[in-house]
Amino acid sequence: MADLYALDLAFDLLDTTPDDVLAEVRRQLTSPDGLLSTRGPAWRVGGMLVGEFAPTDRGGWALTARQEVHEEQLPEVEDLLLLLAPHIRPPGPVGRLRFYEHEAPDLLVLREGRVVQLALDPR
Repeated sequence: MADLYALDLAFDLLDTTPDDVLAEVRRQLTSPDGLLSTRGPAWRVGGMLVGEFAPTDRGGWALTARQEVHEEQLPEVEDLLLLLAPHIRPPGPVGRLRFYEHEAPDLLVLREGRVVQLALDPR
């Protein structure tokens, strides 16, 4: 049994985000072992796996990623979101996480400086 999740992230980082945090985002997007580095068709969750990171016209940075992550990688996802949380603009939804066999994802929301997971469909 594959314990895979569809991870969708979409949010902006403030223009005051420290260089070391920006470097970590880039590493996650480009290194072979990065959480956000896989590209092409997804194996189990359907659709394409993507990751984009670029400066915005209004200052700051925009991150959009869709990845297939294994259950064992969820603590790494949490660590990355904890690192990014203080720099996300504005508070609110930052993404979704869906177990590959479920129809409804859980919403990832920035609340009081941390990302929390809200179930949209009680299972």
